[in-house]
Amino acid sequence: MRTLALLIAAVGILLEGLVIGVVLFALGGVIDAYSMSLNGSDPSVASPAVKAAGIGLALLLVVLAAGLGAAAARDRHARGMAVTALVIQCLVVVVAGIALGWAVFAGTLLVLGTIMYALLDDRPTPAHRRG
Repeated sequence: MRTLALLIAAVGILLEGLVIGVVLFALGGVIDAYSMSLNGSDPSVASPAVKAAGIGLALLLVVLAAGLGAAAARDRHARGMAVTALVIQCLVVVVAGIALGWAVFAGTLLVLGTIMYALLDDRPTPAHRRG
């Protein structure tokens, strides 16, 4: 069951990373196209900064999803990755709950729950069962 939980968490975090990256990159393009000011900042600085933040966050979440997916494929505990994913997912759930509606909030909460399950599952890994 831990493998399934890690797979669901990995897919959820991968989707979140791609959506966040695309939205922030598009927002950077809108800032540039309309010469928008973000709280008085220069649009020529704000646009690349928002695009870079989108790319950086997307890469972080994709790497995190890959680590969780690799742990699921090996049927191993992913304590370090799962704790990192848990912290990031808590932030995503808060943002989703405040700004994006109930459906997105429910999806992000499902991913958070699967990460919690994977952390709390104390079943021995295959390496510990052999010997």
